[in-house]
Amino acid sequence: MDAGAVVKRLKDADIGITAVAVQDENTDPNNLIGRPSGYVSRASADLPGGSEQGDKYTVARGLVVEVFATAGQAKTRSDYINAVQQGAAVLGTEWHYFTGGGTALVRVSGTLKPSQAKKVEAAVAAL
Repeated sequence: MDAGAVVKRLKDADIGITAVAVQDENTDPNNLIGRPSGYVSRASADLPGGSEQGDKYTVARGLVVEVFATAGQAKTRSDYINAVQQGAAVLGTEWHYFTGGGTALVRVSGTLKPSQAKKVEAAVAAL
């Protein structure tokens, strides 16, 4: 399942997703689509509790899904993001959930209320 399909299914779970956008190599803010050790697809969406002023296509607006070729690559990406955020609190926090046999990393902004993040977690688990 690609990132767009994951976000569509999460939207269908009625967790408040709006403004869905599928990124390509021209709109990927991280420039990782199709690159070595990068993801194979990426999509983003707004969620209640995310920042409407956050940069377009970023987790600050609520949710990002990154799909990798292997579960190991997805885990490495999650570990990297967590390490960077732990080293620089100004970067905020995120919840991370995995689906698709571990190849899809669902990133949720740490600005969401924990109860909203739990709804996302349950929706991801149901995929």
